[in-house]
Amino acid sequence: MAFYVTLFLLFLGCILCSCSQFPQRQYRYVHLAMNWTSAQNYCREHHTDLATFESADDLQRLKADFSYEWAWLGLRDDPRSWRETLGSDTNSWRWSATNETSRTGYRPWNQGEPNAGGGLEMCVWMRADGKWNDARCLEKSHFICYSVTNQKEHKYHYIELLKTWFSARDFCRERYTDLAMIENNAEHHQVFSVKPAGITAWIGLYREPWTWSDMSQSSFRNWKRTCPNNYLGNQFCVGENRLHEWNDLPCEEKYSFICHQDPKWTTTVVKVKFQTDADMTDPAVNAQILQQLGALLTSQTQAPLSVRWKTEPRKTTDNLTDRSRPGPIVHL
Repeated sequence: MAFYVTLFLLFLGCILCSCSQFPQRQYRYVHLAMNWTSAQNYCREHHTDLATFESADDLQRLKADFSYEWAWLGLRDDPRSWRETLGSDTNSWRWSATNETSRTGYRPWNQGEPNAGGGLEMCVWMRADGKWNDARCLEKSHFICYSVTNQKEHKYHYIELLKTWFSARDFCRERYTDLAMIENNAEHHQVFSVKPAGITAWIGLYREPWTWSDMSQSSFRNWKRTCPNNYLGNQFCVGENRLHEWNDLPCEEKYSFICHQDPKWTTTVVKVKFQTDADMTDPAVNAQILQQLGALLTSQTQAPLSVRWKTEPRKTTDNLTDRSRPGPIVHL
């Protein structure tokens, strides 16, 4: 028996086969002097958020006559997430072995640490006295690996080689489990006991600094030479100059700022009807059609989409409504 299937395609912003690119984020330069937090609030109220940039092309699309030396954008390294606690934000300290933040909050930092010294200290070593310091990941140091026994206990191994934090991590992963993970006093004592006296050694704690106000995952950066440097230890927000160079600055300073506006999508519905001899009441047939249709549309639109069935009413010969004929509806 032949079934007639109605296909509804819901496209946001463009019609299939006629869209070469999706709408771009729009940028607005605001000639008002505010601190970073006030600028963020203004952008969220009047636009979408403080500016996120994903490429040099985004920077070039910003046309502005800078009224101040710097203009805030949406990048910040909030010290509340990492300075005194092992927080859960994206710029918080986390363990190499799990890529997750501490389960216990254990944190035997040295006094005044962590401090993001020079804006580049994003890895952690254990000092000669057992306290923790943040340090530049490209410094070379001895390090401590760990392995897991059959009893699921950690066994620690002191490595006398001098390596950067990243090279030490890779060494530990190849030969053991990972760089040392320490979640309590007992584990801390074990690590300290395998380390020779007077030696500083890498452990597995690290973090990825800087997060965007809109929580974007953009890794694009356009730092000015020698920046970031965390001058005077209080520069945790980012501004841009007229050359599109970025600098870390005190968040309390008042500058103009850049907002972005997310694209406003339009909706276009394309309705297509086709005839098939396939049994459209068979769930396996439905699943196969959805899979093939989703793959075809994704390859042509290069856009994320989901496909699901929606039952559409259909008139039968006796003029009664038959709701047993499903039709797929596609959302981009």
